[in-house]
Amino acid sequence: MNKLLLICSVLLLFSCSKEEAQFTMPEADLIKLLYDIQVAESAIQTVHSGSKDSVIAIFYDQIYEIHGVNQEILQENIQMLKSHPEVSHKIYKKVLEYHKTVVKQKK
Repeated sequence: MNKLLLICSVLLLFSCSKEEAQFTMPEADLIKLLYDIQVAESAIQTVHSGSKDSVIAIFYDQIYEIHGVNQEILQENIQMLKSHPEVSHKIYKKVLEYHKTVVKQKK
C-alpha cells in the first residue's frame, strides 16, 4: 500500500510540474505571424549587406503592424516555442500547412 501511495504521489508531482505552453495570441494568428516572418527572412537573404539592417527593420515594422503585435509580444511567443519544443514542432508543421494553402490560392 505504501508503495502504491508513493508511486501515485510521484506521478502526481511530475504531472503537475509540466507547464503548458501559454501563447499571448491565438494559435491561428501565431501561425500567420510566423509564416510572414519566414517569408520576410527569406526575402532578406537577397538584400545586400549594406542596407540589410534597414530592410529588416522595415519588414518587421510592417509585420508588427499587420498582425497588431510588437517586438515584446513576438519575443514572448518565441520564448514559449523555445521552452516547449514539442509544441514548437506542431506549430511549425501548421505553418508549413498554411504555406501550402497560400501557394494553392495563388495558382
